[in-house]
Parts: sequence; C-alpha cells; structure tokens
Amino acid sequence: MDKSNINNTLDLIDQILGNQDYTNIEKAILILLYLYNDKVDVYRLHKMVFLASLDISELREELEPIPSMYKDIFYDENIDEAIESLKFDGLIEGDTSLQLSSKGKEVALRFLLSDKEKDIYEEIIDLFKDTTDDEILAIFYYKLYDQIKILKPLKRIESNRKKLALSLYQKGKISIEAASEIAGMNIKDFMEMLKKKGLLS
Repeated sequence: MDKSNINNTLDLIDQILGNQDYTNIEKAILILLYLYNDKVDVYRLHKMVFLASLDISELREELEPIPSMYKDIFYDENIDEAIESLKFDGLIEGDTSLQLSSKGKEVALRFLLSDKEKDIYEEIIDLFKDTTDDEILAIFYYKLYDQIKILKPLKRIESNRKKLALSLYQKGKISIEAASEIAGMNIKDFMEMLKKKGLLS
C-alpha cells in the first residue's frame, strides 16, 4: 500500500470516527451552521434542528417528545445543551447569534451524509434563507401544531396568517396546499384569492 492509499484510508477512518464523536443533535447543529454560512439566531437554529428531526428519525429520538413554543420562542432543552457543549468545545461562537468557529468548520466537513440527509438539510437552509421570523412562525403555528405544544400564540401571526401564507407561496418556500392550510382556507378559495391578486393564471 503506497503513502497516498494509507493517507486516504486514514482520512476515511477519521471521518467515520468523527461521525461517532457527536450526538445527532450536535451533528445537525454543525451541519446546519456550516450550510447556512452566516450567523443564525439561536431560536431559529432550534427551529431548524426540529424541522430536520421530522425526517431524520435518529435525530428525533434525541429531542423532547413534544417540544414547546411560547409566542415566538421554540425551545428544546436537548438542543440547548448540545449548543452549550459545542460552545465549550470551541466549535461554535456567539450567544444569541451563532456561527461556526474555524475548528467547527473542519469538524462539519468530516461528517458523511447520505443523499437523503443532504437533501433534508439543504431544503431547511433554503426555507430559512430570505424568510422572515413571522413566516417561519406561521409554518410552525399552522403546519406543525400537532407536533409541538404552542403555549401562547402571537396575535400578529394569527391576524396575518393569509398574508404570511401568500408571502411564503410567492417566495416558492411552500406548496399551494401548505399555503392554503397556513391561510386557513380550503385550496379552492385560496387559488381563487391567488387569481384575484394575479398570482395564478
């Protein structure tokens, strides 16, 4: 075995072991911060990890059975503990806005992701880029209400749900079916509203 093959084998072993050193929550946090490539508000990050867990069962098993949401704050104690652990290890920086350190970027690059996992994480990043906090809240309030405990909803989300649904649909963030559900309308009426606004032919 030549030196090049030995180095490739050692790199592969390092990647495999790197995957085993972190919980699924820590891995998700590092991957999401790496792909987002910018500072992320801590509560947005909580929401991002939760969304990933809906399609990654190993990740979902590490989260609270029914996480809670108070107004605009989505919180899971296990995600919070993972964030603190990663800060302690010097992999992420910040208090209310988080980003990867250079060491964190190196670790995130070592993770081996399946094609399915790559697609899941990329979809989440796409959803959160150029999306307002209220638009994300509308998704949580009206699409995920059966999977989270909403302790006290914000009145502005409730009163603007149609507007938020329209905005999300116009940005291409959600399907017409999801938008009609967020708007609190049947799909036929929602499509009629889109036509009147010149958003559907």
